[in-house]
Amino acid sequence: MKKADAFKDACKNIKLLLFDCDGVLTDGRIVLGNDGIELKFFSTFDGMGLKIWHMAGLAAGCITGRASGALTKRAQELKFDELHQNIADKNETLDSIMKQRGLKPEEVAYIGDDINDLPVGTKVGLFFVPANHHEVIRPYADYILSRKGGFGAVREAIDIILTHKGLLEDIVKSFADR
Repeated sequence: MKKADAFKDACKNIKLLLFDCDGVLTDGRIVLGNDGIELKFFSTFDGMGLKIWHMAGLAAGCITGRASGALTKRAQELKFDELHQNIADKNETLDSIMKQRGLKPEEVAYIGDDINDLPVGTKVGLFFVPANHHEVIRPYADYILSRKGGFGAVREAIDIILTHKGLLEDIVKSFADR
């Protein structure tokens, strides 16, 4: 894990937040009905977090190994800037996103929960893991979140980054002043 001052400085550099879906944006459970319908559980805390992230003028999106209609719908609702589903090589997708957006690795944060997230997590400026991450990735994490995936982990990472960027307080105040 990064030391406190280095972590705070790293947060200030972040322009893009990326995350995995299952186990990060959701609780990791996938409900498959007999009729082929797939259900996922998303947190409204994460939804509000992404709203304030965009209010701060920052970009966000998802890189996931599975494809899901539920995620597509949620991504549309929350206005993801990036949505990459059914991705076998997340690192290649990250490289493409950074090139297209003109970003350096230190300007990207990623939230992942398992070993398939390591190729991205170890390459970006900050690698967050939710409380319910698989323990084998713990040594690679820059920050272990207190919230579980699907229960506000994305929002927690957003609040942390925006706080260190000095932006969260003004956003909260803008809601209080409405």
